[in-house]
Amino acid sequence: MEPIRVTVDRAGTPESSHLVYGIVRETGSSGRRHAFGDPQLTAFWRSSMKPVQILPAVRDGVFERLGLGAEALALACASHHGTPQHLAIVQSVIDAAELTPEMFACGPHRPFDDGAARGMDRAGRLPGRIHNNCSGQHAALLAFCVARGWPVAGYQEPEHPLQRAVRRELSAWLGEDCERLPWGTDGCGLPTPALSLRDMARVFAEVGASPEAAVRSVVTAMTTHPTLVSGPTALSANLMRASSGRILAKEGAEGVFCLASAEGAWGAAFKVLDGATRPLGPAVVHALATLSLLAPEEIVHLEGFARPVVRNTCGNQVGVLSVEGESCSST
Repeated sequence: MEPIRVTVDRAGTPESSHLVYGIVRETGSSGRRHAFGDPQLTAFWRSSMKPVQILPAVRDGVFERLGLGAEALALACASHHGTPQHLAIVQSVIDAAELTPEMFACGPHRPFDDGAARGMDRAGRLPGRIHNNCSGQHAALLAFCVARGWPVAGYQEPEHPLQRAVRRELSAWLGEDCERLPWGTDGCGLPTPALSLRDMARVFAEVGASPEAAVRSVVTAMTTHPTLVSGPTALSANLMRASSGRILAKEGAEGVFCLASAEGAWGAAFKVLDGATRPLGPAVVHALATLSLLAPEEIVHLEGFARPVVRNTCGNQVGVLSVEGESCSST
């Protein structure tokens, strides 16, 4: 039950290491669990929760009534990189629901996409709330509030009708009242619960296996438009692309990462103990490859994430990250 240790080597000498906890939970009658460290480790779910958070709005038919398609739904589940394509889709939701970015509870930050950020610098522009990586989610949730006649102001507050709807949704997936969970505030201002990796993996497995139309529309939107869910350089997007949509993946802040088989075979959750994100590629690819959940050609496609290089400020390779040893147990 040892966690995965990801080591940073510089010039062949170990320099740093990260511990990654995780669990892969199979569905079906066997229900086997493959643990990497303690699967009862508790972490805030952060943005990995977005596919569940958006489901009340999907069931309400908000996207159809506003004439918004799968791309807008993918952005509603996204931690996007702020490319022009991302921003244009978020703007389409804003326009359709007659919103403004100033209504968002999330604050501004520079785009995660280097090209987009440099373009803003050259133009002398400062980022706004629409550039926040969660702006697609906030636009969709505000559109839901408008559709239901709920107040727009304070939609991020725990007792707002929107947040009560989200908690009912989560409770249904967990099979118990989620009020029992510790709750904090995410980086974008929305409430976020802390729960075990085992519960995260179970919910993702059930999302992947669900035949419900609303759930399938979320899974299909994300796996069909993976670069809208994050960006072309992200682990989540490349897992979904490498598997041709067979795998659903969603990152969260502080080293949280959740996945599922879009065909309903398994779900998984990982957490980097120190909150870093750089060990996730090596750890997740290692875990899936060890359990034969990636095809050989998919592993080749993901090699850059399995062994990401460390570069200096001149762009020269000076180190590499990789998994140390084998660390999987099955129950």
